[in-house]
Amino acid sequence: MDFLNKMLLVLGIVVVCFMVTYAITTVEKSTPQQQSQNQSINVQWNTDLNTGLINAQKLNKLIFVDFYADWCGYCSELEEKTYPDANVQQVFAQKYVLVKINVDQNPDLASKYKVYGLPTLIILDANGNEIKRQEGYLTPSELLNMLK
Repeated sequence: MDFLNKMLLVLGIVVVCFMVTYAITTVEKSTPQQQSQNQSINVQWNTDLNTGLINAQKLNKLIFVDFYADWCGYCSELEEKTYPDANVQQVFAQKYVLVKINVDQNPDLASKYKVYGLPTLIILDANGNEIKRQEGYLTPSELLNMLK
């Protein structure tokens, strides 16, 4: 039994070493992702353009308006892939008041701004005057070019 106990002890040590090595490599791999999540900027979206205009005037910022619909696939892609990008979030936080307008709930506003396709992204000055417009899905780099 002495030999069997020694073999079990060696096997136990090998298993513990393997588990420690696995835990260390898992933590090292997840750390950069966790750090980027911790550094993400929390931007606030308004759902009322008038509130956005008031905030933009107070903060001396431009207004970024996203005209969308719940049924719009490209609108969902913007929400899932483009807006979470750290560089996009940073520019949003520094330069823009953000407004999301559901065209199904605000058809008059969509008509006023001549929204014919979705998503429609419009940059306005603090007085509500249109500066730039883009229709359709944009990648993070394409949106950053628009925001410049």
